[in-house]
Amino acid sequence: MAIDFDKWNKEFGGAEAVKELEEASKNEYTELADGTYLCNLEKLELGESKAGKPMVKGMFRVVEGSHKNQCIFYNQVFTRGFPQHKALEFLRSLEVFDSSEIDFDGDFNAFNDLLLDIAEEAASMTFEVVKSHDGEFTRLEVTEA
Repeated sequence: MAIDFDKWNKEFGGAEAVKELEEASKNEYTELADGTYLCNLEKLELGESKAGKPMVKGMFRVVEGSHKNQCIFYNQVFTRGFPQHKALEFLRSLEVFDSSEIDFDGDFNAFNDLLLDIAEEAASMTFEVVKSHDGEFTRLEVTEA
């Protein structure tokens, strides 16, 4: 199978690509160190992992300090048992709704609606998020809402 490089040149190449590359190389991204950050929850949704499994995806944005506007991502595969427990534990830690209202009854449509409701309610809230590493995995804990 041949690759159509002309198509890529039109869509991703040319002088504009060179200009964007030069601009990007001037911006230095620094990974957020482990620590505590004051954040807003900007996104919370049910998505799909690269392996095609259900995944809870969240994005916090730091609202103050030297890392203001940087993002902290939450991703938890939502298959069966322990992964579901961990995701529900995280959602409850946001304290947006009463803990008893945050559950999974086996229906992904209803669970998606719950995530959207949590995101909507959390839009005006600020969270204290503790970011830490456990081996190759990043852990997030919401310590205060």
